[in-house]
Amino acid sequence: MVEGYRTRLRAGASEHYRRIHAHIPAPLHAALTECGMVNWRIWIDGETLFHLIETRDGRDRMVERMSARPAVDPAWDALISTLIDDSPDSSVVLPLVWDASAG
Repeated sequence: MVEGYRTRLRAGASEHYRRIHAHIPAPLHAALTECGMVNWRIWIDGETLFHLIETRDGRDRMVERMSARPAVDPAWDALISTLIDDSPDSSVVLPLVWDASAG
């Protein structure tokens, strides 16, 4: 299952986010994969992030599984939380408009 998702960064956080997110910790990648991630790509436009998340059975299910686990890398989570805008309208699932594979 492939889903689009948008999140926003806090003002001025884009360069720091780019640097630290160039590589995620191996244990985090392994945990995401175990919880259903197939692939995850992120694009950035200013302080807006666009995610293309491919999972075995949906992003929500992957998030549920990750939430049920002990924290994989609390330091990483804390750092990312300082960069991501946590206001209610900052994160949204993007509705699919067209898919070339469907014709």
